[in-house]
Amino acid sequence: MERSSFSGQRHSGFLSHFLRASKSRNTKRRKRTGRAFDRRRIFRFQFRPLTFALIIVAGTALIVVMMILATRTGNDDVDPTHKILELTAQDIDPETTAAEKNLLKENQFDGRLAAALWSDARRQLSGTSLMEAQRALREGRVNPALQPLLKQWSANFDAGKAAAFTIWIAEDESQPGNTVDLQLDGVLLGRFSIEQNRYAITVVERTGQSLRLEITGASGANRVAVFRAETATSEAETRHLPPGRNDTWQVVVK
Repeated sequence: MERSSFSGQRHSGFLSHFLRASKSRNTKRRKRTGRAFDRRRIFRFQFRPLTFALIIVAGTALIVVMMILATRTGNDDVDPTHKILELTAQDIDPETTAAEKNLLKENQFDGRLAAALWSDARRQLSGTSLMEAQRALREGRVNPALQPLLKQWSANFDAGKAAAFTIWIAEDESQPGNTVDLQLDGVLLGRFSIEQNRYAITVVERTGQSLRLEITGASGANRVAVFRAETATSEAETRHLPPGRNDTWQVVVK
């Protein structure tokens, strides 16, 4: 019996020691886990303000950039008077005007007259007649659809109500390779480069008109194109035109 009691005491003591050791290890493990959790929690608390600060800085920078771009775009259109070109008697090219009158008398036309005739055809003709006029202009010949339009222009020239006008494209050495497309009242005039020296383009128009000139950026070898033109009494300038972007001027023929 005593042996059994002694065995029970030893057994009980062994379990008690084991339990105490396990409890001690569990306590240490919980402490280590708690310290690790505390470190992660502290890191998260420290990281959140940094994240918020970075978000605020990025948002502020984005707003500043947008304001700069908006300001730059707005500055492009500050002065509406820079969107008007005037064509007056001082801009008439006498030699070209005489040459156009002679072509009309001979029932012929060149590229300048073709653009003017096509503008009239779009306003005055429709259906089959318009298609026939377009075909004749492309082929450089006069057909019945174009005949009345040529007579109108010949009469306008004889009465001094039409002429060949010169528009000067301003020089700009800082824009090599930049080009724009020009359309006058919806009629394509062509593609024009911005060069180191100014040069002239000539258009045939009637007096007493207000026309719409659309300028479209065609190529931007030097980032964006700024197109400038001038006449004897006026000058105009576009906003910055990357390829595909356009600007509009008013052309007043006096």
